[in-house]
Amino acid sequence: MKRELCLVLSGIALTISMYGLTGCSQQETPSAKAYFKGTVSPELNQQVLEGRVREFFDWYTTNVDSLVNIQLVDNSGVEDTGLYKVNFDSTRAYLDILSASGLFTHNYIDDKDAYFRLCDSKIREDSVRTATPYGFDADLILLSQEYEEDITNFDEAVFSNYTETENGASIDVTIVYTLRIDFIIQADRLLIDKIDVVMPDEHDAGTASEVTGH
Repeated sequence: MKRELCLVLSGIALTISMYGLTGCSQQETPSAKAYFKGTVSPELNQQVLEGRVREFFDWYTTNVDSLVNIQLVDNSGVEDTGLYKVNFDSTRAYLDILSASGLFTHNYIDDKDAYFRLCDSKIREDSVRTATPYGFDADLILLSQEYEEDITNFDEAVFSNYTETENGASIDVTIVYTLRIDFIIQADRLLIDKIDVVMPDEHDAGTASEVTGH
């Protein structure tokens, strides 16, 4: 009797198992993208990167007045010496604008914060009154003293030296001068991780490499 009961239970289990297999075979297999929605790397090519640079330009044009109107440095409380000091309440407001843009990596913003602290330490070491405090003689994003002129040239920007990296890509952008903008893929977004000025000889060498294929 026990043996017959075991055989019956085994038969039921086999039937359920076969039914489950049949049912599964009739269902569509979900794609990997469905499982990893929101974490799939974005498409990456020069056209995509140029589009992200254009988005950055639009954001900068809209927000530059708010950024430059923030008094990052003051001499409050030290008027008798003429020395400056970095206003860290102001730098936090500046960094908050960068963070809210959704265009920059945490690393980019942290580097700016470290830069402010470096400038403050250098200013404290300097006992001589200067026309412009250390590190604040140019726009901190476009790295230029003539940011208003730069904005007028955004529409005429020339792109070159697109290069894919291990975790993103970089591209040279020439307005009045040339910037190299490094992007990193984080989750499903392309974010700016670094902006540097490209020296003329370095840019010319890169262009020559494109022409010769080396």
